[in-house]
Amino acid sequence: MSQDGLARTLAALKSDWNVARHDANGWPQFLESVQVSGIRGWTGQQVEFRFPVVAVCGENGSGKSTVLKAAATVYRSSGKGSGTQTVNPDDFFPSTPWETVSGASIEYTVRRGSSVTTEKLRKPTKRWRGMTDRFQRDVYFLDISRTQPIDTLIGYGRAVRDSINSNGQSSALSSASVSVLSRVMSRAYTDASFKKEAGKAVGILGTEDRTYSNYHQGAGEDATFDLMEILEQARRNSLIIIDEVEASLHPRAQRRLVTELIDIARKSRVQFILSTHSAYVLEQLPAEARVLIQNTRDGGKRVVYGVSPEYALSSMDDEQHAELTVFCEDDSARMMVDTLLRRERPGDAGRIRIIPVGPANTVREMGKLAAGDLLPFPAIAVCDADQSSSAGCVLLPGKDSPEEELFGSFQDENWTALAERLGVQAGPLMDAADDAMLLPDHHTWVKRIAERLGSTIRPSRVWESAVDVWVRDVVSDDERSRFADEVLASLVPISG
Repeated sequence: MSQDGLARTLAALKSDWNVARHDANGWPQFLESVQVSGIRGWTGQQVEFRFPVVAVCGENGSGKSTVLKAAATVYRSSGKGSGTQTVNPDDFFPSTPWETVSGASIEYTVRRGSSVTTEKLRKPTKRWRGMTDRFQRDVYFLDISRTQPIDTLIGYGRAVRDSINSNGQSSALSSASVSVLSRVMSRAYTDASFKKEAGKAVGILGTEDRTYSNYHQGAGEDATFDLMEILEQARRNSLIIIDEVEASLHPRAQRRLVTELIDIARKSRVQFILSTHSAYVLEQLPAEARVLIQNTRDGGKRVVYGVSPEYALSSMDDEQHAELTVFCEDDSARMMVDTLLRRERPGDAGRIRIIPVGPANTVREMGKLAAGDLLPFPAIAVCDADQSSSAGCVLLPGKDSPEEELFGSFQDENWTALAERLGVQAGPLMDAADDAMLLPDHHTWVKRIAERLGSTIRPSRVWESAVDVWVRDVVSDDERSRFADEVLASLVPISG
């Protein structure tokens, strides 16, 4: 599915979520949050699930799998859905000769229609309590072991031979599921089936020119095939949890898979909770569907919502070369910050990195963390000029959003200067801008201007050139100096 297809699919899910949400036609069963304590370093932090498809990200050891496993334990299986079963906390968090699990709890909030209930699974000493209080719901949990190529299993070759020579049960995926698998893998499958014998399942795929089993499938193809079987079995309103959803898939396939999950979530009112290390997965989801878990310097956990894919990826990377990290909302703001600093303090601009992190509330949250010295590196946040001041945040020059501030402040001479940079006539440029500024969403203005000017001019070039003119000719010297000084206040001066 193309990016246009994703936009339509995601817009449809957002619309249904905003309109129906928890009524009978929406998601009448929904896990809203889990709060883990006394397990794998968790000390009562809560993780909320704010959208039907949520991706939890973070570096290895941050606690993603713990959150997913805790979520899988909060329901009892209805026994009606094929392939679903009740999972207990001891299945995931057992006491062993090396560690004892006690004084632990999993508190969870579930919504059932208009009713919201908070319950707790507790293990004060040796036995988990609260198990009988769990509501019924079909839950499917797919851990990372699903990606193990089946040909690596000892004795598999014999199992295949025995299965082929027997009368084992066969089950075929529906044509709709075969179509989904074909779209994700970008291959034209004609059929897909499983043959089961003696507890083993052999997956068999067919194309126009051949038929082949798991034994000759790639790891990504194999894992996605197995996922399709689960998705086909899952009943309406099920909870499906997938650890490392991107495993063994290349970037384009990752994007296509998440788009299909979004579509399934809408059509079957399924709730998906995913974990991922992939920016490609996060890019397919809206801000409210992204959750980042970070380890703090004191050994605790921090949960951040609405992060950008860029910030999530940088938080999982050990490379920290910049002396100062600057957080902002998006690429439009990033260009403004970078140009202002390079104009005012060119010698210091190369000492920082600027990361778009998402909507304004996320920028403010990162600023608060930076101000409290709660990040493992020096940082500051830059909010758009239409936002209110808050701890750890510096405001861009002006009073409005980047696009509104820039284009609203341009006079005829500024449009003429921009036209010269773009190699176009000032009149058509101003006409294009007037047309664009009639659109209600200011984020679309630059794209509309570029479209009106012709296919050879990219939106990024329009914005970059406009920002250059704005910083040079519109923003006052005092305002540029004020902004640069506030942003770069923590940098140690470089002595000559």
